[in-house]
Amino acid sequence: MKILLATYWLLPHVGGVWTYMKGLKRGLEQLGHEVDILARDPDDRHYYLLNKHKGVPKESIVEPVRQLVRDHYKKHLPHVGNWIIEQEVERNSFELAALYFGLKPYDLIHTQDAISTRALWRVKPSATPLVATIHGCLAAEYLTFLGTKSPPNDIVWAYTVAREYYGSTSSHLTICPTHWLKNMLADDYRVPSEHLRVIPYGLDIDKFKQRMEQGPTVDRPMDRWVLACPARLDVVKGHRVLLDALAELKRDRTDWVCWLIGGGNQRDALAKQAEQLGLSDHLVFWGDRPDVPSLLNQADIFVLPSLTDNQPYAIMEAQIAGKPVIVSDTGGIPEMVEQYETGILAKTGESHPLYQNLKDVMDNHVLRLYLVEKAKEFAETQWSLSTMTERTLEVYRDVMMGGGEQDG
Repeated sequence: MKILLATYWLLPHVGGVWTYMKGLKRGLEQLGHEVDILARDPDDRHYYLLNKHKGVPKESIVEPVRQLVRDHYKKHLPHVGNWIIEQEVERNSFELAALYFGLKPYDLIHTQDAISTRALWRVKPSATPLVATIHGCLAAEYLTFLGTKSPPNDIVWAYTVAREYYGSTSSHLTICPTHWLKNMLADDYRVPSEHLRVIPYGLDIDKFKQRMEQGPTVDRPMDRWVLACPARLDVVKGHRVLLDALAELKRDRTDWVCWLIGGGNQRDALAKQAEQLGLSDHLVFWGDRPDVPSLLNQADIFVLPSLTDNQPYAIMEAQIAGKPVIVSDTGGIPEMVEQYETGILAKTGESHPLYQNLKDVMDNHVLRLYLVEKAKEFAETQWSLSTMTERTLEVYRDVMMGGGEQDG
C-alpha cells in the first residue's frame, strides 16, 4: 500500500506524535509499504512532504485564505472572535496544502490529530479510506490551561467541543492509544464508542537501547542523585507541582539534582519559581536535546507530574531504561503503571504525595530495585513496535474491506 501519514503539527519535533509517526513509518516500511508524511515544517514556514523534501510556502496559501475567511465571518458570523477565525484559517489552509500535494496516489490516509483529520476528510477522494489516531484531547488540555474542570459557557468552548467531535468522527475509524482517551471522547464529547479502537503505542526497543547506550553526552554529578523529567515545559506537564515537591525534598536532603529536559513556554516562569523556592542550584534546564535516551540512561529516577496526559512515550522509555518511575495518576498513565509494581502513582496536582514518593524511592534500596526489575519486564512485552504496527494494519484492512465511501 501507499500510505499518507498526515498531521497539522510541526515536524520534526520533540514529542509523542513525532515519535509515533517515525515508529509507525518504520514498522510499515519494514513490511513493504510505501509511506509519506505531510506536516508543517519546524519553523512553521512551509507545508511539506517531510520524507521527500517537497514543500510549499505557508504564506502563499494562508494569506489569501485568511482574507476569504475573515470576509465570510464578518458577513455571516460577526460575533465570532479572532481566535476562532484563525483556527478556521489554519484548517482551511491545511486542506489546500493537501490538495496541492495531491491525495489521489494514496491507498489510505492516516491522520494524527483532530485538525488534520477534519481537514483531509473534507478534501480527500471519496473512495480513499481515512483512519485517524487521536493522541490527546485538545478540549481537556484547554480546560487544564484555564485551570478549571468546569467548562466555560462561551463560544470558544463550544467551538473547542465541536472541533473535538468532528476531529474524532471524520474518519472511517479512529484509534486511541488508551481506554481513558476512548472513554473521554465517548462520554464527554459524544463520539460513538464503536467508532473508536484502542491500540497502545509501540516503540522500537532495540533502537532506543542503542541510542541510550551510545555513551554520556554530559557529565553527571557523581555525588548526587539525578532525577530526570523529560517533558516539554508546558502547564499541562505539571512542572510547578514538581518544583513544590522538590522544595519539600530539599528540607530532608540536598544530595540530588533534577534535570528538566525539554523546551517550552514555561521556562522563565519555572526559573522564577525555582529561585523563589531556593532550588536554582538543584535544577538544570537542558532545553530540547537530541540525546534524551542517553540523558535518561544517566539518571537515577524518572519523574513526570502531568496534570493531563494520554500515554507518554517518556514513561515507556523510562521503563525500558530500567528507571524507577514516579508519575501522576492522570489520564491514561494508570494503564501504563501498576502501583508499586511497574512504578509509583501520585495524586495529580498534589506536591506532597509526589515528594513522599521521591523520598521513599531514594530511601528504600529494595523498593527501588523491585520497581526497576518489574518495569523492564513489563516494557519488553508491552511496548513492542511490531505489535502496534500489526494492530494498526488490522484497522487499515478493516476500513478497506468495509469500503471507502465517504459518509459526510
